[in-house]
Amino acid sequence: MDRPRTLEEIKEDIRSRIGHRAPFVLADKNESEEALASLNGVEPEPWAAAWSRLGARWEEKARAEEKSGDPQKIKQAYLKAYTYYGIGRHPFPSSPGKMEAYRKTREMYLAAARFFDPPLERVAIPFEGKAVVGYLRLPAKRPAPLILHWGGIDGWKEERHSFAEAFLRDGWGCFVMDGPGTGECPMLASPEAHKVYSAALDYFCARPEVDAGRIAVVGSSFGGYWATKVAHVDRERVRAAVNWGGGIHYFFQPEWQEKSRNAPSYLFDLIEARANLFGKRTFEELVRAMPALSLKDQGWLDKPCAPMLLVNGKEDKQVPIEDFYLLLESGEPKAARFFPGGHMGNTPETFPTILKWLRGKLE
Repeated sequence: MDRPRTLEEIKEDIRSRIGHRAPFVLADKNESEEALASLNGVEPEPWAAAWSRLGARWEEKARAEEKSGDPQKIKQAYLKAYTYYGIGRHPFPSSPGKMEAYRKTREMYLAAARFFDPPLERVAIPFEGKAVVGYLRLPAKRPAPLILHWGGIDGWKEERHSFAEAFLRDGWGCFVMDGPGTGECPMLASPEAHKVYSAALDYFCARPEVDAGRIAVVGSSFGGYWATKVAHVDRERVRAAVNWGGGIHYFFQPEWQEKSRNAPSYLFDLIEARANLFGKRTFEELVRAMPALSLKDQGWLDKPCAPMLLVNGKEDKQVPIEDFYLLLESGEPKAARFFPGGHMGNTPETFPTILKWLRGKLE
């Protein structure tokens, strides 16, 4: 098992992610150094305060830009504000300051979205007395193929913005939503939580702007687990499914959770963020809840599924590569591409490979 990371190691990792990886994609290097310099640790309230100060600064700039009437300047200022507030709630809202940062993340993102092209529609799908909330964007040419996509334990729907932009460039519509136990999702993680995705499919199969015969799902990190389950549960309504870095059996066992609790590819609070999916707080609570999600034990792996692509890094220390071999050895044949490096195979070729495979299935 790896040792816990030092504060300086965490800061260096953050520096490497600025401009490249969510939630730091739109962060500025110099501004980020300002926040990092104020941190003596990664406790929730000081962390939220350090990054929210930058968010508030850009929010003020965005409000001032509203008077100029320049839509691009207004949009970019709000996107900066949303970025820093989003970092402030990372990896999940575990304190009042982080909860407020998350509220501001959504507010700033929707403020920027007024200037998106194609436009963004906030959709609330009725679900068991609550709602499945997500962001829909559709190209001009309709009915359009649709990508339903979601992230993992910390990559919530607002942080999927760059992926949505890429899907739209291919002429596809996209709907981004939060996975169980994250963001605005109405369910915690459980063996039945795939129902939120089925509800979304019900809704979009009935919308005339969507080509119901060309709907794909893409799940990143823990979200890859849900993409795999949807590929089995809703196989007749899904043209293609991508599991990009999600475990399906061995990952959920106590032995792997112990082995991966200090995985160096995660910034901090990995176990806490995983536990949060289930409404839990401790490692002991997590390992009691996790095994029930095993798709092998649920009996899905040998059943028919939609066409699937499996993607990950060969040296992943967050999710065992054995889970991907188990998928390849079970049920219907699947496509796979494994990349050098750690979690999700984070190389310049990884996402383009996913896009190319999706084109083959949707076009």
